[in-house]
Parts: sequence; structure tokens; C-alpha cells
Amino acid sequence: MNNKLPLSGVRVLLVDDEEDALTITRLMLELHGAEVVTAPAAAEGLEKVQTYALDIIISDISMPQMDGYQFIRAVRNLPAHKGRNTPALALSAFNRSRDRASALDAGFLAYLSKPVLLQELITEIMTTINSAAP
Repeated sequence: MNNKLPLSGVRVLLVDDEEDALTITRLMLELHGAEVVTAPAAAEGLEKVQTYALDIIISDISMPQMDGYQFIRAVRNLPAHKGRNTPALALSAFNRSRDRASALDAGFLAYLSKPVLLQELITEIMTTINSAAP
């Protein structure tokens, strides 16, 4: 029997202002082996990017005060040792091609529309991490 979970040891920062989405996504990722740090707001997420050694950031786009675009631009302006190059995946309820283009232009490496299937999210996490590897 293979006990290796697909996200074993993957360190994830999950940023979402919707408490239920944050909790459910965190639990699902943890059940698949991820180590998940959460932030209910982009400003808190920005602090956590600089505090934790992360493998990937997963962020909602539509958030108050600082949206996901502003958040990832702020991450990309950090020093390299503070998380600037951390791969990032955008999640959004919007599914227009211009939303995807805006997310990629802002600094995300991938974009998924909500609601996202768990297997699709796991696959995209691994793809994004692997595509960002040197």
C-alpha cells in the first residue's frame, strides 16, 4: 500500500477572505499531505510570505482592501530571500479570459476558476511548483 500523499511536505500559503472557502480548502489540502498556512486577508498573507519558507502561494483574487492582483505584485516586489520568487496560483470566481490574463500579468503562474475540483487543484499545485523549479 502506498502511503505517500500527493502533497506530502508541500508548504502552502492559502489566502482567501471567505472563511468557509479558506477552511475547506485548507482541510482538503492537509488531507492530501500539504502543510498549510492560512491568511484571511492579503496584508496578512504578505507578512506570512516573508515569514515562512513556502513552496506555493494560492490566493483568491477578489478580496477587500488589497485584491489578489495587488497582493501578488507586492510579493513580486519583495527581496528574493523574503519570498519574491515563490510560485503562485490564483483562484477566482471569474472565468473570463481577461481575468486569467490579468492574473498571469500580475505575477501568478497559474489560474483556476472556483469552484475548483480537488484533483484539478492538486494537479495544478504540482504543475506550478515544478514549472517554477530552476
